[in-house]
Amino acid sequence: MKFILAITIFLTVNQLFAQCTGSEIQVNLGNDTTLCQGQTLQLSAPLNYDFYSWSTGSSVSDITVSSSGTYWVDGYVVGANLVLNGDFENGTTAASNNFSTSYIPGIGGSWGLLSDPGTYAISASPSNVHLNFNNCPDHTNGTGNMLIANGSSTAGTSVWCQTVNILPNTDYIFSCWSMNVISDPNISNLQFFVNGVQIGNVFSTTPLGCEWLEFNDVWNSGLSATAQLCIVNQNITGGGNDFALDDVFFAPMCLLTDTIVVNYDNIIVNAGSDLLFCEDDPQSITASANVPVTDWTWDSGATTALFSPTTSGTYTVTGTSAFGCTSTDNVQVSITPVDWDISQVLSGQTECGSNSGNVSVITTGSFTDPASYTWSGPGANSSNLINASVWDQLSVGWYYIEIESNGCYQYDSVQVTPSNPPIAVLSANPTSGLYPLPVTFMNGSQSSTDFYWNFGNGNTTNSTDLSNQSQVYDTTGVYTVMLVAIIGNCTDTAYVTIFVNEPPFIVPVSLETSNVFTPNGDGLNDFYAFKLENILELDLVILNRWGQVMFQSTDVLATWNGKTTSGGEVEAGVYFYTYKAVGAQDEQFEGHGFIHLVHPNH
Repeated sequence: MKFILAITIFLTVNQLFAQCTGSEIQVNLGNDTTLCQGQTLQLSAPLNYDFYSWSTGSSVSDITVSSSGTYWVDGYVVGANLVLNGDFENGTTAASNNFSTSYIPGIGGSWGLLSDPGTYAISASPSNVHLNFNNCPDHTNGTGNMLIANGSSTAGTSVWCQTVNILPNTDYIFSCWSMNVISDPNISNLQFFVNGVQIGNVFSTTPLGCEWLEFNDVWNSGLSATAQLCIVNQNITGGGNDFALDDVFFAPMCLLTDTIVVNYDNIIVNAGSDLLFCEDDPQSITASANVPVTDWTWDSGATTALFSPTTSGTYTVTGTSAFGCTSTDNVQVSITPVDWDISQVLSGQTECGSNSGNVSVITTGSFTDPASYTWSGPGANSSNLINASVWDQLSVGWYYIEIESNGCYQYDSVQVTPSNPPIAVLSANPTSGLYPLPVTFMNGSQSSTDFYWNFGNGNTTNSTDLSNQSQVYDTTGVYTVMLVAIIGNCTDTAYVTIFVNEPPFIVPVSLETSNVFTPNGDGLNDFYAFKLENILELDLVILNRWGQVMFQSTDVLATWNGKTTSGGEVEAGVYFYTYKAVGAQDEQFEGHGFIHLVHPNH
């Protein structure tokens, strides 16, 4: 975490924490927001912080953002510096400036006072203590002292240390300024330590001599009441490891922070591909965008994504997103004029069995480019083609014309009909019934010499005359019978439908009787009667052998007790009966038989 200290008056601890709770320095970067492409947003922190740290690395109070991201700012209010003589203005020794060091004071040599690695001096310029060092001013005021070191090649060597009293559970800022004292790519690598623990990462000077840089990190005191502060040289080579320190700073601080998420509505509008079409075949353009669009506006006045141009030119569409952001795109439209048209498509008849028909096309207007005529047929999928306005020697069928000029097309079609077409006439008797159903088919066709029959039951036949045809349909179903009347290559077709139904369910009927009965009153076989099943009507007559009526009834439950119609007892012997009956399904039938009448007690 890097800050630039720009304060000259520091607060006491009590003043520091009082200020940190004041509403006038609370950070509020605003609500998360969405911007349109090309827009910028200025983010501001209160002006009365001692220093700032933005997520972008900036250390000023305001920044301007122009891309999506999460931005935060830490605002710091700093108390008084606890380091004594951190600007090295109190003499030229470590003791006089209240610090300790693992370096030794320079003892001189061929290059001056700091000829040996691991030595230091306090002076107003590096050039005063080494012949190769640059003449550099100090950081504090340009004319004061600084600590100058010919760096040690032993990593972990303390350059500057001082112990200060601190408050527990308080954030502190540890800072210093450092520079290379000679322009050399082998730079110094330094690091902060507090109470023997490294704070933050190693920081390095630049290869350019006399360029002061400020380095700092934040440390929390936890339960500690004192802090041993050290700046440690971490180099392991001596060459080029020559640096200066100034304005060592350690002070309590409080942190206030806020975060804002900035998004960009990156609406991109696509007006579509450039369009080239003929004026008799109008086409449309459909604009699109990578985000939902609430409003479309074409420079033609259209207000939907779909636009149908009527003239050639460049068209611009603007799309507006839900956030009010806009994007535009252009599309080039070229419309080819068509100053001609198909006026008539004509055909001449052909005789059946020959190719004597013809087709032709008549156009109006003028062609800017020679026209190409392409006929095809007969039929839509025919491979027969000809490039001409007239086509003759044609058979019956549909013929299709395509005319092209300057990349534009028009289409039409016409039918060549026969001059003596066949007429198919088909009838059947019967057209419905129960199976097995015999059907006779009558051929009443005209102008035909050949016939093709399809009876719908899997049977087909060909004939050359008007003779009738017969079929028997032995299963239920609906049968479509087709007759094709043919002459040459001309045909006509007629159809008739046959409905075949299943016979209804037959209800069984029966009349049964015994031919002996004994009407003697013993309760056994005293009556003569039929056993009937599904009989609705019965007409029964019983006669003696001379033809005289002994009994007659129309009751389906009739019984004879062996007496005459007047109540007299008849003699034992053979009697005859006749009957007529009607069954449950209206069946009518009749029959006869004989009866033995026995008198056991006689």
